[in-house]
Amino acid sequence: MRPNTLTILGATGFTGRLAVEYLNERYGSDLAYVVTARSAAKLEELKPLMANSPKATAMLCDVTDPESLDSVVKNSVCVVNFAGTPFIDKALPVVEACARHGTHYCDITGEIPLHRASYDRYNAAAAESGAIILHQCGYDSVPADITAFMAQKAMRERHGCGVAELRMYPGDSAGGVSGGTLATGAFLMSNKDLPGMAEVKARGAYALDPAGATGGPDKSMDGRESKLVSYDELAGTWTMPFIMAPVNVPLVRKSAALLGYGDSCRISEAQPCKSRLSAIASVAALGVGGLLFVLPPTRWMLFKTGVLPSPGSGPDRATRENGFFHEYAIAV
Repeated sequence: MRPNTLTILGATGFTGRLAVEYLNERYGSDLAYVVTARSAAKLEELKPLMANSPKATAMLCDVTDPESLDSVVKNSVCVVNFAGTPFIDKALPVVEACARHGTHYCDITGEIPLHRASYDRYNAAAAESGAIILHQCGYDSVPADITAFMAQKAMRERHGCGVAELRMYPGDSAGGVSGGTLATGAFLMSNKDLPGMAEVKARGAYALDPAGATGGPDKSMDGRESKLVSYDELAGTWTMPFIMAPVNVPLVRKSAALLGYGDSCRISEAQPCKSRLSAIASVAALGVGGLLFVLPPTRWMLFKTGVLPSPGSGPDRATRENGFFHEYAIAV
């Protein structure tokens, strides 16, 4: 029996600290968990957050050091990885160790190339050892994945058949984005020769499909085959591209292939808009914001002036506690 039920990698970062706080508040008295970081000084700063967790321990771990990483992974039932910004240059050795030792793994990254490379390299080993490897367990892409699953499940229960099409729509929401997420996006845009990138490009819309999957009719990552602004007859609303759809939809397609949502099922995600005019205005704003972020000088200025949060920072407590989201789906 392994001594540690759960190990948090990267516990001193913004999201890692939130995970420690959550475990301490909800499960502290019962759960044997480990928090890790590369810095002893930063680990000391975490100890007050573990005040209600008598079975918890803090230990040094560098994910780039195989011996250090191995000693942590083999003694854990599950590893939750927050050592990112980005994950793609740090997470693959963690996945490899988990697959080899039969340790379950999850992370919060939406880095499609990492997900592809992880599956191609270590899925066979994970299947043999019994390790469950889960990527994209944050806002990207849990809402879309669960909503799509529930929609196709309802179709089978009510009508006894699979789905021919799934359309997803993010609804009202409140919250914020962490600086690490933005910095990761900048890193991926600036580096085009990273693990998994060539495979993602070659597979196109079905970038994350598992072995044996046969793809389908979708041609784009987000599944929208129309203009930037279009009217969705099924939903009865104007729509525009959703910024997270190129991350969410390939994952939903993977789930559809694994769970059998329906033969040649079309899958898409689009942002609903109140009117054609508001959709056009939102697309224009998104384009300007995207351009400012893509260009290195203006991106540097946005981070430097605090317009965008820097790595290690994110929404304050009030924003987090009052945050919410809605996600909808139509199954045909």
